[in-house]
Amino acid sequence: MNSFISNNYVRFIAFNLIMFIATSPFIVLYGPFNNIKSTVIGAIMTSMHPQYITWLLSNEEIKSIIGDKDNNGQNRQNLFQIDKRHDESVKMINIKGGRFQGYLIEISDPSLIKVATARNIQEKGETISNIGASNNALAAINAGGFYDPNGTGTGRLPYGVILHNGQFLIGADINEPVPLIGFTQSGVLVAGDYTPTEMRNMHVREGVTFGPPLIVNGKKLITSGDGGWGVAPRTAIGQRKDGTVLLLAIDGRQPTSLGATLMDVQNILYEQGAYVAANLDGGSSTTMYYNGKVVNKPCDILGERMLPTAFIVQQ
Repeated sequence: MNSFISNNYVRFIAFNLIMFIATSPFIVLYGPFNNIKSTVIGAIMTSMHPQYITWLLSNEEIKSIIGDKDNNGQNRQNLFQIDKRHDESVKMINIKGGRFQGYLIEISDPSLIKVATARNIQEKGETISNIGASNNALAAINAGGFYDPNGTGTGRLPYGVILHNGQFLIGADINEPVPLIGFTQSGVLVAGDYTPTEMRNMHVREGVTFGPPLIVNGKKLITSGDGGWGVAPRTAIGQRKDGTVLLLAIDGRQPTSLGATLMDVQNILYEQGAYVAANLDGGSSTTMYYNGKVVNKPCDILGERMLPTAFIVQQ
C-alpha cells in the first residue's frame, strides 16, 4: 500500500513538473507579469539567438513590450574638445547597488585605450585575461559582439566594424550606418550609428560595434522604463568631458549580484560624470581584467568566455 501511494506521489510530482516546464514560456510571454515578460524578452533579444523570440511574437508585439530601440538620431553626438590631462593615473573602485555589485576603472589619459583582438578573430576568440596579458595591458574589458550560430561560445564571427590604429580590421566595405563605440585620434569617445566613411572623416582610431548609447552630449538617453533589456551582467564604457575614460563591469546571474538594467548602468556612469557612454557586450561575456587577474566573477559556468575583442589599457 505504501509503495502504491509512493509511486502515485512520484507520478503526481513528475506530471506537475512536466506541465510547469511546458507552460512556463507561455505564462511568461502571454501572462500578466509585465516585468518578468520585459526582462525575459529583453534578454533573448540581446542574446546571439534573438530568432527564438521572433518565432513566438511579432516585431510589433516585441516593441510594445520592451519598446522601440531606434533613437531616431538621438545617438548623434557633438565631438567635444578634451582638456588634455598629462598624467597616466589608473584606479579601480567598487560599485554597489541594491541588487548588484561590480567595478569601475578610471583612466585619466584616453590615449591609453586601444582595441585588442584574439589572435585569429575569424576562427576563434580568446579570454579577456589572455588578450590583456598578451598585450601587456594594465586593464581590459570585453568589447564588441559576435555571432554564435551554434551556441558554442567560441567568440568567432565578430560583426560590424573593428578598428585599431585607424585601420579597419573588419567592416571597411560596409555601406550603411552601424553601431560604433570607439575613440577618435584626439581621444574623444564616440557612441552612435555611423558609416565607415563617417568614421574615417571623424578620424576614429579604435572602435568596435555594439550598443546602445546611454549618454550623449551629457544627456541620458533612457528617460523612462529600464532600457528594455532586463537584468543581466553588464559591461559599459564612458568618458568625462575632461577625457577621463570609465570602464564598468557589473556582475550578474549570481546570488550575490543579480545584475543590472541598462538604466542602472546609465545612472552609474552619469553619476560618475560621464558626458558620453555606451553599453558593451554583457551577459556571459562581461569580464574585467586588472593588474594581472580577472577581478569580477564571469557568470559562464566554464568561467571566462572566449571573445573576439577587448578594450585594453596599455601604458
